[in-house]
Amino acid sequence: MLPIVQVFNNLHRAKEELKPMTPGQIKFYSCGPTTYDFLHVGNARALVVGDLIHRIFKALGYQVTFVRNFTDVDDKIIDRAHELKVDPLVHSQKYVDECLKDMDSLNMLPATHTPKVSDTMPEIIAMIEDLIKNGYGYVVNGEVLYNVPKFTEYGKLSKKDLESLQHGIRVEVDQHKHHPSDFVLWKPAKAGEPSWESPWGKGRPGWHIECSAMSKKFLGKTFDLHHGGVDLMFPHHENEIAQSEAANQCEFVHAWVHNEFLNFGSEKMSKSLGNVVTIRKFVETYGGKILRQLLASVHYRSKLDWNEEVIERAISDVERIHDFYLKFEKQGIGTLKVDTKEIEGVVAKMKEELANDFNTPGALSHFFSTIRFYNREFKDQAPSPEIHQMIQEIIEFTSLATGLVHHDAHATLEEARTARGIIAGKGGDNDQSVQIEALIIERREARANKNWAAADKVRDQLKALGVVVKDNPDGTATWSYEK
Repeated sequence: MLPIVQVFNNLHRAKEELKPMTPGQIKFYSCGPTTYDFLHVGNARALVVGDLIHRIFKALGYQVTFVRNFTDVDDKIIDRAHELKVDPLVHSQKYVDECLKDMDSLNMLPATHTPKVSDTMPEIIAMIEDLIKNGYGYVVNGEVLYNVPKFTEYGKLSKKDLESLQHGIRVEVDQHKHHPSDFVLWKPAKAGEPSWESPWGKGRPGWHIECSAMSKKFLGKTFDLHHGGVDLMFPHHENEIAQSEAANQCEFVHAWVHNEFLNFGSEKMSKSLGNVVTIRKFVETYGGKILRQLLASVHYRSKLDWNEEVIERAISDVERIHDFYLKFEKQGIGTLKVDTKEIEGVVAKMKEELANDFNTPGALSHFFSTIRFYNREFKDQAPSPEIHQMIQEIIEFTSLATGLVHHDAHATLEEARTARGIIAGKGGDNDQSVQIEALIIERREARANKNWAAADKVRDQLKALGVVVKDNPDGTATWSYEK
């Protein structure tokens, strides 16, 4: 029997059981990026949270249909393309490709479907026709608008009253609107902009209708779960609900989950505020595995402050995981048997945490307990086949559910050491990182052999390189540059 998953459903502002429409299957949509520029690490949080939800359902045994779109037709894309004097669709495709590279660097599983707006025009036009037919859309000079007051449940997600709403929509208020809250479904064509034929003349869709049409195309009129950043709750997700339920005459989504902001200082990270660190720049500097660790180790509904401390903590966690994994692989299977009560049922405990509103920090706490157990009990001898298999299963589950165990442990540790050097202002010298790691291993072996003089000599060599070594109670050692 599959675990029951509890999610914090923002539609009701409460944690509740997610009841799949089809037992054992999850249909899930996550709002993807607008591809007009390189993505920043704030965008990465939404991407990684979507990937974690995908991974967690798979790890819990569910069959998942996961749709994450690319918005490749949008005002921002057109404006940037005009600045650069390039075709907007060519420009957006360039950044779709760059986004895919960033996703790969973050160890993200491929989504089941990754539709683009430009490939979904027949479905968008058909949905707008349904809205007009049902009395929720109206045409003014080739522009189609949504009649917000007619949808009496408007505001049920954002909990906003219609008359007091602040209209953060992407287009200027049109004097021909029936109500100030009405939003655009179809825009008339303008010179230099991509456009498509429609019953209302050539034009292109508004922002909100795009996701309604793409989700319906691949998931149907009603599906289980919709995810996005908390900044999308209004107006985007509110408008998705209004469109989809008015067009399809049925419930749109059973549960809505939203990840919190990544904060830079006291403000959320965004291009418009100018406080941007791109995914590409961070990965080139510190590595994608560090960024994923940073983003995945905090609960998705908690705000995450961006600072040097959280980067250092992520580096330490990556080192801790992969020092253990490297040792586990190197030691292999032996004969040592110990009391395994401490790690019995770890996978079941991790599943329980993950089924509780995708609690990755809680699940990782059990994984780190396993690491402490292994480092304490198997300093010099390898575990028996039974214990080795038990730990192997914990590693494999953690890898699938979180994407935080990387099988190229040597390369991962080198990436982490380089990142540590950079953040300490040492420039991330790869040769020096390799030298330091070799000395750390040499000192660990000397200590294991109780050759204290040799261990002290290596410590002095490390000190000369500006490295401080901290010996942990479980027999491991971590290092950092002197500040």
